[in-house]
Amino acid sequence: MTARPSFPGIALILILTFFCMVTLGVYFAGCTAAADPGPVRIGVLLPGSGPLAMHSPDALAWAADAMSRQGGRTIELVYRDTSTGNASAYAEELAGRDDIDIIIGPATSAELVQAAPIVTGRGKLLISSSVTTGLVTAEFKDNDLFWRTCPADGRQVEAVFRLLREDGVKTVSLVTASTPYGETFARLAPAAAAMNGVRIAGAVSLNASDNFTEIAARIGEEEPEVVVAAVYPEEAVRLSDALSAAGSPAGLFLTDAGRSPYLLASLGQRAEGIRGTSLSPDPSTGYAVAYEEIFGEAPPPFAAQTYDALLLAVYTAARQEAVPAEPLAKSLRWVVSGDGTAKGWDPQEASEAAAMIRTGAHPAVTGASGPLRFSETPSAGPIVGYYTRWGVEGGAFSEGTPIPSADVSVALPGLSYDPAAGTGDEPVIWMVYPLAKGDRSFADSAYRGLFRAQESFDFTKRECSYDDLALLDAVFSAGNFTEKPDLVITEGFQFTDASRAWAEKNPDIRFFTLEQADFALPNACDVVMVPYGASYLAGVMATDMTETGRIGAVAGAPVSVIDPFVEGFRAGAKAHDASVNVTVAYVGESFEGFGMPERAGELARGLRAEGVDVILMIAGSGNTGIVDAVRETGDVYLIGEDTDQSYLAPNLVAASVVKRIDAIVHHAVENEIDGTFTPGQEVWTLENGGTGLFVSPGFDERYATLPVEWRERAIAAENDYLKTAVL
Repeated sequence: MTARPSFPGIALILILTFFCMVTLGVYFAGCTAAADPGPVRIGVLLPGSGPLAMHSPDALAWAADAMSRQGGRTIELVYRDTSTGNASAYAEELAGRDDIDIIIGPATSAELVQAAPIVTGRGKLLISSSVTTGLVTAEFKDNDLFWRTCPADGRQVEAVFRLLREDGVKTVSLVTASTPYGETFARLAPAAAAMNGVRIAGAVSLNASDNFTEIAARIGEEEPEVVVAAVYPEEAVRLSDALSAAGSPAGLFLTDAGRSPYLLASLGQRAEGIRGTSLSPDPSTGYAVAYEEIFGEAPPPFAAQTYDALLLAVYTAARQEAVPAEPLAKSLRWVVSGDGTAKGWDPQEASEAAAMIRTGAHPAVTGASGPLRFSETPSAGPIVGYYTRWGVEGGAFSEGTPIPSADVSVALPGLSYDPAAGTGDEPVIWMVYPLAKGDRSFADSAYRGLFRAQESFDFTKRECSYDDLALLDAVFSAGNFTEKPDLVITEGFQFTDASRAWAEKNPDIRFFTLEQADFALPNACDVVMVPYGASYLAGVMATDMTETGRIGAVAGAPVSVIDPFVEGFRAGAKAHDASVNVTVAYVGESFEGFGMPERAGELARGLRAEGVDVILMIAGSGNTGIVDAVRETGDVYLIGEDTDQSYLAPNLVAASVVKRIDAIVHHAVENEIDGTFTPGQEVWTLENGGTGLFVSPGFDERYATLPVEWRERAIAAENDYLKTAVL
């Protein structure tokens, strides 16, 4: 994917003019004519550079700009770069301003201890997005003006030792920073380790001025399998080098504070193999996909939480407009206790939520990092957060499947909103996914195209999934729309019958269906993506890579959309080397097989036990289970599906059979906007660029030319397949 440039001018603003106010628009839809109450000014105390810059102020600026495109109320983000000045002095300045009631930040627990009494002492709200230490919960328990959008570290400590247990680790050494952050891990680690059967052979608390060589030597005497380090990036770099110089064979496992681009830039190749945990966006929100589309890279550890701090600030300001006499803390508490229409994180949803709040409605707001629900103690952070297990592979951070810290039900935002549903002039487009976003495959690729379209065109989008089928059936059957769609995009073969019925019942609504059927209706267009040719290339590549003469595939189910993957893979393998054995294992018998990562992982282990050393992953969200299973030994190469999946494991995912689902969804929206919708059937293939084999960066030196060298043979084989295939 070609990275889009960052929000124009933001880097310059952050580096050179952090003391300037960035005036940006925020949309509060549904405003009644009234005197302009002036801009909402929100203070921001965050680092703009250095090892602790993991919050993405760029994303805050993008969010405000994206909301401003819809017109309306103005917000001014008043930045103070804590990496270039004194956080306490900045806190005094911002808190002393009569035009600022809410401040986002600061970044560290040490800064918070200084800034919080200053800010909250002036009666202002302080929302931290990255101070995770559990000590803060107790220290500010009775202060209802301090909130944080990141969970306390007790959850992370439990996750760390649970993961180590799953890896079979029995003995660790513990290194913690001499800060409130490190003290939390030092205090909670013994119980979490004991609960998971892990022995802590030794523990040390360090300062930046300590002798890291001596610490590494002491760790060597303890002979741990893994060193768990709750330290900041600079200390993590020094500790890693000291352990290496001491010849320690122990692996290094870092907590969220250590995951920083600074780590990769400072260690280079020496960072390979370092692992850790960090906070993650809720994968079902699509925030990570959107962030990557905007900035060309995955979001840093606290970007989603910082975005959510901005949402809470905007919503609290909206509530203050509705009820000016209400105390700030009470307004924020009201915001996060909504039980009305669910509203999501993105600029459109946020703007609608703010409009609802200003009119007295009470939406159930959610954020980029997950449900914005809090206990009676706001300093404890949100009730649910997501953590991801990461590792440094191929010079980049690669992530496993994000997991919630507590049980949570995935839910997409509501179909419509009050009080202004369906009253706008913009087209309304519904996107219906086979699964909730977060599958890193089919649904995420469709969302990427939808989000890209939102950045290009003006329209209102609504999102649903297969879980909403009963609701959608009822709405389309009765025609009782509160906000009637102009275009409905349904994704996946499981919607075939439903899409046909909906299109027949609603001839004035256009339907764009992916991989279903040609309904021969004047208001329906079906897209068929044929991955036979691309899978043929994957078979050729797998056969060239195998050292055992055995390759395989783990597929979600033996259904029609999987057939061209399997048949093309077999044909390509046979064309390159007919002696190579191809084994295909199916996770399930129907649609459910595409959402079972544990079962997919079990099948991958089974194939590995049979000698298979290259696996084509075609199991939807179950692919993450395959990756986790293969990581256990690292001796099996993988080929992903639908999108470039190399980020799952850069050293293991050699290529991906890609379907340009993102381009197809963007194409559907563009046609609707332009008025060029055409019914019938579209067939996207290797020949016309609808599918292809993407060779991962770490493997391109050897295999970059393979898709070119074998392209004509793959196209010829695909055309032969299409002569008899039922599309």
